[in-house]
Amino acid sequence: MAVQSKPVAPEEFREMNKKRWLVRYLILGSIVAILGIKLYLLLFVVDFTVGFYSFLTSFVLFNVFFLSWVKFRDPYTAVKDVIIPEDKKPLVSIIVPVKNEEGNIRNCVQSCLNSSYTNKEVIIINDGSTDGTPAILDEIRKEVGPGSKLRIIHLSKSVGKKVAIEAGTQIAKGEIYVMMDSDCDLASDAVEHAIKIFYSDHRIGAVTGHARVRDATKGNTLIKIEDVWFDGQFRLLKGMETCFSSLTCCSGALSIYRREAVHQYIHAWAHDHFLGIENFKFATDRRLTAYVLGAKPQDIWKAKKDDVGGDDAKKKPSDDYDIPILQTGKDDLITMKSSSDPDREELEKKDRRRYAWKLVYSPSVRVTAGVPDTLMALIRQQIRWRKSFIRSLPATGGIYWRRPFYAAFLYYLVLGLKLLRPLIVIKVVLLVLSGDIATALFYISGILYTGMMYGIDSRLRNPGYPLWLYRPLFTFLSTFIFSWLLFYAAITIRKEAWR
Repeated sequence: MAVQSKPVAPEEFREMNKKRWLVRYLILGSIVAILGIKLYLLLFVVDFTVGFYSFLTSFVLFNVFFLSWVKFRDPYTAVKDVIIPEDKKPLVSIIVPVKNEEGNIRNCVQSCLNSSYTNKEVIIINDGSTDGTPAILDEIRKEVGPGSKLRIIHLSKSVGKKVAIEAGTQIAKGEIYVMMDSDCDLASDAVEHAIKIFYSDHRIGAVTGHARVRDATKGNTLIKIEDVWFDGQFRLLKGMETCFSSLTCCSGALSIYRREAVHQYIHAWAHDHFLGIENFKFATDRRLTAYVLGAKPQDIWKAKKDDVGGDDAKKKPSDDYDIPILQTGKDDLITMKSSSDPDREELEKKDRRRYAWKLVYSPSVRVTAGVPDTLMALIRQQIRWRKSFIRSLPATGGIYWRRPFYAAFLYYLVLGLKLLRPLIVIKVVLLVLSGDIATALFYISGILYTGMMYGIDSRLRNPGYPLWLYRPLFTFLSTFIFSWLLFYAAITIRKEAWR
């Protein structure tokens, strides 16, 4: 249901004062100058292949900064003064799968229970944990007492994150699903902010939040690097994609979906088949996002009719794991299906839109996360993410052309650059061996410049933030170490080990 809120003056959107905005404009100007210099160098000085690749990366950098700084608006800002009547607040189901997370699960569950949004239920699915997690969950259940908003499911064996989430959705009654990882802590106002965003625009199907590393300033160098990377990865890249309402990945740290946007896809997602692999465990976040990205307007009411109408022949996780299934939410769906619903009238017209849902990011919807604290743990995480990236090639890549043109153009350009990066590194090494030092210096200086620009952006948005200088280190790690993991991930894609 759309609501009217008071107009927001342009200055209210500003993240920072005019002096810092001036620095942003100077950065944009410097990137334009760098593009001109690179064009000259690739034509007359350095190796053309490496030079052209570097030119394209700077072109992408300009688009990321320009769109996320100038065009992006936090969707919460426009609706922050909206007051939702108590009888209009949708029920929210917070769904958290957990396995062997005894170090943080109490904080995670408590953060969900402490959410300022009152109309909620918290569903924790213990995915066959073998450490102290089950005992801690049972202690929390006793502490909150009967009649609480907390529901805990213990699975007798580990079935993986996706099937565990499916189990949670089968008993969830909410109109909104909040999905988060068990090593994360939810900000108390995160759900409250997200619900206002959903309430203001019925076409928003998903909202993803802004994640930072928990206690980053107290961690080791690697944790500090990851925190500044998180900050830019969310605010800049997801901010850019939000300009087109077309997120490519709703983060596992915190993503919030309309039930009607995602519920019909949960079973297929949880039991994903890829390259002959049954129940492919990876690509949890990107693959689920792709389902919502690819939904067509006419799919929405078909899904509602199917949900209301009757026999569900699909196999449920309870068939194997003895999880009770509650057929819930039907009354709400029947109400929405009534002919008086203006949304139905709009959707049942011959809709020429190529996609049904907007997917947006809000830096006002916040969460803190635990991250790998050793290089080997980080590499294992990156391998998992690259397996997810490989899965997303036919998933997101196969449907993203239906999103806005310029969003699709940038997506496929970045995709191509990622695939080519290892080959460019090989090319640079070969050029060094052949005596072409100039090209190597050109390439490395470009990497350093890019990392510094991301770091400066973090400092501008977070005055006094001490970790911004660590950002170039992540750029070097990503270029010279993590890019090679794509090959390893492809070779070992059938290995399902998570850690």
